[in-house]
Amino acid sequence: MAPPSSPLSPSPQVAPRPAYPVGPYQGGMAPPGQVPGYVPSFPGGYPYAPPPPPPPRKRMSPVAIFCLLLALLVGGTLGITAVVVGQTNTAALSEPQEPLSPSPTDGDPPQVRSAYLKQQIGFTLEKNAKALLDGDEDAWLKTFDPNLHEDASRRFDSLRALSVSAFEYRVLSSPIDTEPGYVEFRLAANYCLDSGGFDTCQASSIIFETEWTDKAPDFTITRMDESTEIGPRPWEVDDIEARVGDRTIVAAPAKYADQLDDALEIAEAAAANADEWAVFEPVDKYVIYLAGSSEFETWYGLQGNMDNVVGFAVPVPVIDENNTQRRGGSDVVMHVDRVYDTEDFISTMRHELGHVATLHHSTATSFQEEDWWISEGSAELIDHGIERPLSEYLRKRDVEEFLSSGGWTDGFAPLSDSADRLEGSGKYGVAFYGAYYCVDTYGKDAFLEFLGLVAREGKDADSSAQTAFGKPYSEIEQEMTDFVNSVAG
Repeated sequence: MAPPSSPLSPSPQVAPRPAYPVGPYQGGMAPPGQVPGYVPSFPGGYPYAPPPPPPPRKRMSPVAIFCLLLALLVGGTLGITAVVVGQTNTAALSEPQEPLSPSPTDGDPPQVRSAYLKQQIGFTLEKNAKALLDGDEDAWLKTFDPNLHEDASRRFDSLRALSVSAFEYRVLSSPIDTEPGYVEFRLAANYCLDSGGFDTCQASSIIFETEWTDKAPDFTITRMDESTEIGPRPWEVDDIEARVGDRTIVAAPAKYADQLDDALEIAEAAAANADEWAVFEPVDKYVIYLAGSSEFETWYGLQGNMDNVVGFAVPVPVIDENNTQRRGGSDVVMHVDRVYDTEDFISTMRHELGHVATLHHSTATSFQEEDWWISEGSAELIDHGIERPLSEYLRKRDVEEFLSSGGWTDGFAPLSDSADRLEGSGKYGVAFYGAYYCVDTYGKDAFLEFLGLVAREGKDADSSAQTAFGKPYSEIEQEMTDFVNSVAG
């Protein structure tokens, strides 16, 4: 990949891709870990974790770290009946869904004031959502104190650039008094990008804290925190520009905007490839952000060792119609400074969109050890392709070196946080060979059934192997081990 100051070279279309050189390295796509100073090209682990319970107020709890990067909220009720207010791409105000709450008077019980404030805040937010979808920035800004206009305007412009097509707020808490004249509310915002209204799109959600003035008629947001549940999202904190294709949206901070057109071409080809594996649920739109190191440290609340990561797919939560927080779709982030060349960028893009195609909107609520090799091996296989010869696998040399060094001692266990460059690339390669063996031996449908049972539904590997392959998992694991040793040992 070219440096950030230059646009990506146009993709020649991904198949057939050049084979890994079998002799000494002479240029082109460098074997990860074999060029001095080259950061190895292994993407971030696809994260799993059960949800922590929501706190009674203030910010949500930090997520725990699993695999290489971070954890994901995959469920959990919010415990409070939400007031839902918002808009789809029709941008028409809806009629109130309940009788108007009376204005509180002296002597009224607290619940009268609470109901009134929640309803009035809801009406204000509904107008705000309509303004966003109408493209009316002046009306959008009326919801915010003037001190927040710069931040609110940036969010407006970024969401419009991303082709927001549906947007609604949910008031998730009762008002909490902070000081005279001000109250706090926890809010959620559900949104869809270039994929129609909520009746047809797969929404994503953010959850965030706000402070408001509490007097009619000017209910105004005076503080708006960044989201903390897999947040902040890029459009909350950066000036985002975007390009929209048939299957993808590619977006970036303005400093990387010169790379968007070429990245969109690569993303569209990668999406067409990933769609062949999206058998569980179709993907509305693949959303990809280009980022540098500063964005890696800011976006999505990432923690842990990110130094060797060139890209990742991060599942984002959604608040469903039952006011339950569950796993939704996934955003993809690509590090523009770390991919070696265009060929490496293509490979990483295909890998990450493979995660989205196979694991988005899954229902598993806990991490199992087998999830790692299944998810990473399938993503590697989606990148490489079923028909492409194993001799052209881009990590072939690293896997051979990893095995010859005696580093492979834990079978198909997850990659450790302390993995060096060779172990990282080698373990991804081992996972690939395992997935390749299953597809080659038992068929794509059987492997995807196994992936669905274990990685998507959270069922145990042994019963899932019996269902998908007709054998216990221990036998499948031994067969995969023998295969890895036969091709790379």
